[in-house]
Amino acid sequence: MSWWTYVHGTIVVSPMGRTQAEKRYILDTVLEHLPVVSGSERDMNVYVIQKEGTDSSCSCDEFGRVTNNLRDSSGDRSRKRGWLRVQSEYILVVDGSLRDREFEQTYKEFQKWICRLAKRISVEDVFVEIKDYEQSTIIRNNNDCYGNMHENPSWYRTENHNNWKLNKKLEKYHPEIEFNEPNWCEYLMWERMDNCDYPRLLGYKYFYDELNDKKVEEWINKGE
Repeated sequence: MSWWTYVHGTIVVSPMGRTQAEKRYILDTVLEHLPVVSGSERDMNVYVIQKEGTDSSCSCDEFGRVTNNLRDSSGDRSRKRGWLRVQSEYILVVDGSLRDREFEQTYKEFQKWICRLAKRISVEDVFVEIKDYEQSTIIRNNNDCYGNMHENPSWYRTENHNNWKLNKKLEKYHPEIEFNEPNWCEYLMWERMDNCDYPRLLGYKYFYDELNDKKVEEWINKGE
């Protein structure tokens, strides 16, 4: 007779990203690089659900430009009335029937999985049950324990370097982090120009900007 453990529940997360497509790409990439919650036949599955509607909007696109690709409240493209609308939150459904695993092993693997997730993507809410034939537990985001693990991106800390309360919070939860150390997800995002939101490499391609050109050419020359 095989021994089984079970993992079932939901996690609400808020990935960084300037568009809906970028948020989903970052979330999917993070999930692909998390530790495995394993079973001898199959591992824990994770299903991604985008929440209904939108919770943020901007009158320009991710490049900082007003274009006719933005859409109005009716869904029609409009330069005058268009907005870039984004839903920030996703629901992760975790589901696993894990064969030949004991409770302690699955609990340890899941904690490693969710802690790695929480460092990279903001975790808002958790309700996950882990159980076997003899015991069970409910994992919650009590006292925002997983939310406080999130490593804020470098630009967030830089923009708020004079915020005393914020810096104290960062020092409390992440004393090992240097002031401008990037979040893992930053490596998945294109870099902005210094004086606008346009991507640095596209700015080099289409505009004359002495500072941006210098930075891009230095980067290109390093690869030679």
